[in-house]
Amino acid sequence: MSTPPAPSAIGALPTADAASAPAAVGALPRRRMNLLPRVASSAVLVVLVAGLIYVGGIPLDVLVGAAAALGAWELGSLLARCPVPAPRWLVVALAVWLAERAVLPGAGGNLEVILPAALAAGMVAGVLLHSPWEGSAAGLGGGLYLGVGLGSLLGLYHWVGAAPGVGLDLVAIVVGAVVATDTLAYFTGHALGRHPFFPSISPSKSVEGAVGGAVGAMLVAGIAGPLVISLNPFAAVGMGLLIAVAAEGGDLAESALKRQAGVKDSGRLIPGHGGLLDRLDGLLLAGPAVYCLLVLIAFR
Repeated sequence: MSTPPAPSAIGALPTADAASAPAAVGALPRRRMNLLPRVASSAVLVVLVAGLIYVGGIPLDVLVGAAAALGAWELGSLLARCPVPAPRWLVVALAVWLAERAVLPGAGGNLEVILPAALAAGMVAGVLLHSPWEGSAAGLGGGLYLGVGLGSLLGLYHWVGAAPGVGLDLVAIVVGAVVATDTLAYFTGHALGRHPFFPSISPSKSVEGAVGGAVGAMLVAGIAGPLVISLNPFAAVGMGLLIAVAAEGGDLAESALKRQAGVKDSGRLIPGHGGLLDRLDGLLLAGPAVYCLLVLIAFR
């Protein structure tokens, strides 16, 4: 895709003017910041997502299911370019099922039912369709990656035992911290980035950008946690750091997958950003990380 790259959860290294002095050997690429399409599409997304999160209920459930379906379709396209293609139907079906798990009745939302059923269906279908074992395994892994990530956000929204409105606040804090990670990483990387961060996966990301993103997440969670959901200040800052690490890890994981698939963006859905997965990559790991943290500390 020819659109400029989206803000990364790890931050881009600054770019040099091609007309200036030649770059030194081993110098890292610098990227031009073109904010207009990125800001415009981000504004539309923020309004849409924030509105549906605030409304909650069925509209939010539909949003999560739609995001799971679209994201799984993009993920299936990426996996299809890998050495062992995954069955797209398995990725989409499992991702949507897992994403909606928190609002499904009875056994339909139970992981002890979902995972064995998905395993059996994937393996049997693989045999019948003559798909390689590795392809079925990749399909199951892709569905888990996307479905558990989005399903954890819906699980936070419907947090059991929490007072009314706390679930909304939890999701808002996680989303806000991930956005802060992306934004500060992007601008810090452009302004200060000098040292590469996992250059074999994403050569233009910097350590400085990663640190700036982590500071942003800790500020958001450290301030909002105690004020909004009465979380211990130290736990809130720790949650912010966990979100930053998970979001940056999610960005790197998707970058590694795109590199293996030989593409720059996961899709063309969002002007200035690429595909839906390019926007969800940080949330897909941050949501489960926060969910597990809150279970461990018995948050109520």
